Amino acid sequence: MKKIVEILVTVCALIAGVGFLLFGAPSFVKAMQGAKPLEAGQTFSQVEGDYISYEAAYPIASWVAEYYSGDEDRAKKMGYVVYDAEQEAFLTVTIPVDYKGALEQLMDNLELRAKLRAEKDMEPVLVEGTPKRIEGKATREPLTALAKSRILELYDRYGGIDGTKNRSDYAEHFGDCDEYGRVLEDLCVALVQGKEMEWYAIEDGCVNGFTRGQLFLIMLAAVLSLLIFVFRLISMIKSGKAEPYKASAADGRLRQIINAQWSWVAGWCDYSMNRGRRLAYLSAAGGAVILTVIGVLAKMPVRGILSFHLPLGLFLGELTALMFWFSQKKRSNPDKILTKIAKNLEKQLPSSAEQDAFAEDFLNTGSSEWVFREQCKETMLYGVVGERYWSAFSGLGVVTIVDSEKLQRIETEEISGTVNVNGVRTRYHSWAANFFYQSDEPKKKCDKAISFETSNGIGHFMTLVRRRTNNSIEVISK
Repeated sequence: MKKIVEILVTVCALIAGVGFLLFGAPSFVKAMQGAKPLEAGQTFSQVEGDYISYEAAYPIASWVAEYYSGDEDRAKKMGYVVYDAEQEAFLTVTIPVDYKGALEQLMDNLELRAKLRAEKDMEPVLVEGTPKRIEGKATREPLTALAKSRILELYDRYGGIDGTKNRSDYAEHFGDCDEYGRVLEDLCVALVQGKEMEWYAIEDGCVNGFTRGQLFLIMLAAVLSLLIFVFRLISMIKSGKAEPYKASAADGRLRQIINAQWSWVAGWCDYSMNRGRRLAYLSAAGGAVILTVIGVLAKMPVRGILSFHLPLGLFLGELTALMFWFSQKKRSNPDKILTKIAKNLEKQLPSSAEQDAFAEDFLNTGSSEWVFREQCKETMLYGVVGERYWSAFSGLGVVTIVDSEKLQRIETEEISGTVNVNGVRTRYHSWAANFFYQSDEPKKKCDKAISFETSNGIGHFMTLVRRRTNNSIEVISK
């Protein structure tokens, strides 16, 4: 079952990586190459789907293209109808409302008299995007905005439609008054006569409907997913049974003791890695699901969810998963844990005489009936109650050795309380066996201590201690 899950995760990483790559890579490449200016003589149909820059010289109408979700009174994007005199075609330009100033100002200037236009900045506004042909329902809002255009209103007011053409006003706005007047007159005549023109659309700053930020996000999700796939594939190919640890920090019989810990240390590391895998899988899947659900609840369009919420959720989920994985992997290395045990064992027993005595006692105990262990989420405790030495080894590499011949008394205590963790009150609960060596003066602080996270753990340990000492050592419960 474990192997099947690993294969499924590896395949899912491949599917996610390839899927996002196919979804965003073509547009990402166009964005990296930059927008190409629309050259003289080129038409929108010739560059449809290409990433171009275009000088919008004749914005003649506008409408609110998009409102903020949940706030129908707040505009998010504006749409502008731009006339291209050379192609005799219309281009709708969609732009965030925060960047509408230049187009709005140019549209206002076009409505002025020729003398006033000459005093204004009439430079075309540069927009970048990928033009696409629109028709039918897609032209409904632009046509409605065009019908309400101030330019058409002025053309009608000054007699352009009925043919009266009040020269005192008409000639100052349309016709040969200036270049703009001639273009605007030709446009109005074509509209009044019902001339059919092609419509194209550009979303400023977008490549095939993707913003640069969305494209970077999609590619990050794709690359990270593919890296995870490669990592998982290599891991599966190289997976195999690890070689037992051979201690190098200890000699003789003490080395045998350290090597004897391999079985439970390897088992604990395997358990920790499996737990780390589960957390990693849940993080990756959870991130993608949570952000996607947020997008759905926010009533975002499917394309918006696929280009923002899903890749962002997957990217953050995979980053969190990798943090879980590498953190757990670093803590779950049998060789490193046993190296720590070897070093701490020598610290507990600094002299060779003590090491030899402990080794003889530990190896002679042999029987598993004197072994105690406690496995919890964060660590593992393994120990042996020998005839003289009582040893406890932690999955974190901590070692505690108690010399029972020096004991005067044992105190057991239950420890509980609360602590603030990031502003959240968290309750902790543990048990400890405190060992006091013989002394002429009373001691307030114990010489050695072994901590447990469960009452069953300390209960089993104290049962072994009582059997071993035949109740000859005073035990006090606090």
